[in-house]
Amino acid sequence: MPRMTKFRALLGVLAVIVLVASVAGCGVVSDQTRQEAKKKLEAKGKQAEQEVKKKLEARKQQASKKVEAKGQQIEQKVKKKVEAGQKDLKKKVDDLRKKVETGQEDLEKKMDAVQKDVDELQKKVEELLKKVDAKGQQNQ
Repeated sequence: MPRMTKFRALLGVLAVIVLVASVAGCGVVSDQTRQEAKKKLEAKGKQAEQEVKKKLEARKQQASKKVEAKGQQIEQKVKKKVEAGQKDLKKKVDDLRKKVETGQEDLEKKMDAVQKDVDELQKKVEELLKKVDAKGQQNQ
């Protein structure tokens, strides 16, 4: 789009130059009039060029603002996704901790039960050994 606007402005300047040149070529216009027309034409050309530059600069700034805004939107989306991922990860870690703690508690209970069984078996073995010793003394 900016090229088309610049092209139109330059085409208008060219048309004016051709018109002035053709009038100047006929010899009807005096040198002073030619100079004035040339100055006016140059002034219009500069003005048109400045307007095109201003429009280009304005569009450039507008595009820059759009890019910056889009960048901020993307940054916010990424930040939200990272935060959601962190929350999810924290929840998973907490769940795993609970499972580990529960597993440890279960293991301790089982270990206590096994130790209790071992203690009972030890007592029974001792009782049996006492009985065997007592029988051995009776038989003598």
